[in-house]
Amino acid sequence: MKRELTLAIGAALLGASGTVFAITDTETNASIPFNLSNPGARSMGMGGAFVGLADDATAAYTNPAGLTQLVTPEVSVEGRHTDYSIAHVTGGSASFNPFNGSGINTADADSSRTNLSFISFVYPHERWSFAAYRDELVHFRTDFASNSDGVALALDPVPYQTFPVTANAELKIVDYGVSAAFRAGDSVSIGAGLSYYDFDIRTLMTRVAFAGNDLDVPAGTPLNREDQSGSDNDVGVNLGARFVLSEHWSAGVTYRQGPKFGYAATTTVFDLSTGAPSVAVDLKNVRFKVPDQFGAGLSWHPTDALVVNLDADYIQYSQLTHGMQSLFGSDATAVSHLSIPNGAEVHLGGEYTFTQMAHPFSLRAGLWHDPRHSIEYKGDPGEDPSAAALAALFHGGKGSQTHVAVGAGFAFAKFQIDAAADFSDQTDTLSLSGVYHF
Repeated sequence: MKRELTLAIGAALLGASGTVFAITDTETNASIPFNLSNPGARSMGMGGAFVGLADDATAAYTNPAGLTQLVTPEVSVEGRHTDYSIAHVTGGSASFNPFNGSGINTADADSSRTNLSFISFVYPHERWSFAAYRDELVHFRTDFASNSDGVALALDPVPYQTFPVTANAELKIVDYGVSAAFRAGDSVSIGAGLSYYDFDIRTLMTRVAFAGNDLDVPAGTPLNREDQSGSDNDVGVNLGARFVLSEHWSAGVTYRQGPKFGYAATTTVFDLSTGAPSVAVDLKNVRFKVPDQFGAGLSWHPTDALVVNLDADYIQYSQLTHGMQSLFGSDATAVSHLSIPNGAEVHLGGEYTFTQMAHPFSLRAGLWHDPRHSIEYKGDPGEDPSAAALAALFHGGKGSQTHVAVGAGFAFAKFQIDAAADFSDQTDTLSLSGVYHF
């Protein structure tokens, strides 16, 4: 007889966690589409490499020390359209002791979002510069429904059957920040910023019975539901420094502290005879930790027309899963094997400007490495079927991605407009931004 798996396969949405702990073991935590790349179409066109250059209004977020290069007040606005393609498990087979997930099938849950992603204002004054900005760190929404007949996931030697699921989720994190920079000398500038983060999460996943199930209930009968919801706020700091190494070289370093938020999560089980709901798990203060980030960049500008940038960012993704708890009563040892590894992003890009034109025109190109930041099961589950189920359900996350970016822009006397596109297997982003100089 097959056992129905109450941790039914769902879309790669977002999950929850317990008091002072991190997100839970629900498979809906597979991937979180953070937008940790630098804002602005100009930066995007160079593969996001901008820390060492940071010479426009987007430096308020990217590297506040770069604000000292601006000589007139500026306003910068950016809009983005992003297409997400996030992998989730759809069925197949796996064996354990030792675990082998090569037979597990996955599919992509697609969604898209168009939003005003960044706006900033910079006011320079002598050796100081001041800025205020709004940045959308995450703005994600998706809906998903699995096959109403259920999808078989066979775990050898214990067979499981998944339940159909309908799910929707929305996560939004907005950063309202202020930054200040000081030119300490001809070759050194330092900057700092304070951010106020606004967080909102709404997710709902409902699992229902499929036709011919062993529970002896009609198809479509609700079985259980996971509900995550809440709003919260937190503050964080953003530090930066920029160094002029020579006539043709500059460098920058940054540190950005990610905020922590709390919200509520519940698992509700429905009585199979009456349909009455009862709360099986009630978590009052779930912790959601945005990863801390360290960055370093080098910029080479051999001529007035050419700029080449190289950035390296270290992102502590593992902070999201430290102390993970179970919404479904799984063994703590098994859940502890679910994690996201820390990762290093490497960005390389360049810009060539046709300076002889009446309105200079710039062409840009770049590429960058995006490390894996989806949850995976580390180690071997051994003979534990519950642990093997977790290993199988978190098998669908995509690995590292290579992004390719292109961009272009026109500069006028008081206005600049830029466009860029960034492509990868998982995410495609289009950006349009403008800068106005007073």
